[in-house]
Amino acid sequence: MEGLPAPVLDALRFEKSNWAVGSVLDGPFYQCPHEAAQATPGSLLRLEKDVNTAAYLIPGGTALSRIVYQSEKLDGTPVPVSAFILWPYTARSQPDGYAVVAWAHGTSGADPDAAPSNHKNLWQHFLGPYQLALQGYVVVATDYAGLGVAKDPSGEPIMHEYLASPSQANDVIYSVKAASDAFPEISKQFVVVGHSQGGGAAWAVAQREAARPSPGYLGAIAISPYTSFLREEGKFAPLMGVAMCRGIASSMSGFDPKDILTPEGEKRVAIMFQSHAGVAAAMALFAQGDLIRADWKENPHIHQFGLLTGNGGKDLRGPLLVIHGECDPMNSPSAVREAAGKTADLFPSAQLELVWLPRVTHAPAMGASQRLWMDWIADRFGGVEVKSGYKESQLASARPATAYHKEQNWYLEAASKFYHTP
Repeated sequence: MEGLPAPVLDALRFEKSNWAVGSVLDGPFYQCPHEAAQATPGSLLRLEKDVNTAAYLIPGGTALSRIVYQSEKLDGTPVPVSAFILWPYTARSQPDGYAVVAWAHGTSGADPDAAPSNHKNLWQHFLGPYQLALQGYVVVATDYAGLGVAKDPSGEPIMHEYLASPSQANDVIYSVKAASDAFPEISKQFVVVGHSQGGGAAWAVAQREAARPSPGYLGAIAISPYTSFLREEGKFAPLMGVAMCRGIASSMSGFDPKDILTPEGEKRVAIMFQSHAGVAAAMALFAQGDLIRADWKENPHIHQFGLLTGNGGKDLRGPLLVIHGECDPMNSPSAVREAAGKTADLFPSAQLELVWLPRVTHAPAMGASQRLWMDWIADRFGGVEVKSGYKESQLASARPATAYHKEQNWYLEAASKFYHTP
């Protein structure tokens, strides 16, 4: 789009170069199935058993499937959602089939084209889904409602309810049910793992389970989790408000984004959707300018949405492992500590563990703690009991914390020459 700053245009070009098969708006797989008009949540609506992976950058020895299934929005309205299933070559087995991990991804964007299933690297690649598959788990990964499938059965746009963690929890739970219907060889037992926005979804799954138990649920892991924008006070909090506003308007009657956005903010949000921006281009677009009112959190609809969708201070079912970097600049450690502490105070028998990573930031928390969460997953499938009550600890690094590489400085690219691969 003409007139946009160079960093925004560069990010847009890069993001679109990582689409596997062009825009989801043009792809037949992502068109809303007619069956979605009457389907109940968890219903399988479309299945692509064996995806041609030539356009993807996935590890050798893995295979890919895609599904469209029915989920529920925050208000309970049925909504069609897309997902991918990443298959290991040799899968870990439970008595009733292959072991399943439900993966909840971190923020990829708010536009339909931000669907991880249409990213060449499935969005978080070796940070999460690739490693899980390579360890023998069948990875069922929702795109979240509004990412991927763009319109409902009546032809109306599906707005992604960004940071509405209970909504994303619905997407996670129903993706597992639909995948099980599509592939009877997979186990009904599953563990949920999520990072950032997906960490918030994983936490919300544990809360959802207390009221609406799911057969086969073994526990959840929330890494660098979002808890609630009401607890966030850093520089990223206003950006959350800008990115959430249209999703909030779709679920909160009486709210209009104009209530909290400045005219420039309204303009930037419109550009985000018009340009099909993912998270990187959106961050560049929102980097400068006065986009949201200083008192935006005082808006009654915003406050109500925060209370409705926030994590912490709510009962849990099954064990929940929370892992967080002490230097996370995006989802503040203080917000996570408050959410965990409030849960422990109100529900002292909840199986909640909080593990801190000294000098670790947001995305690197995935790699820094991988041994811990991989072992935790294996223990859940192995039937190892978790004691009731709250536990808090800190991981110790093998070398001084200052010796470690701080941030990811690489990305995946297709190999086109024989010398590009080992």
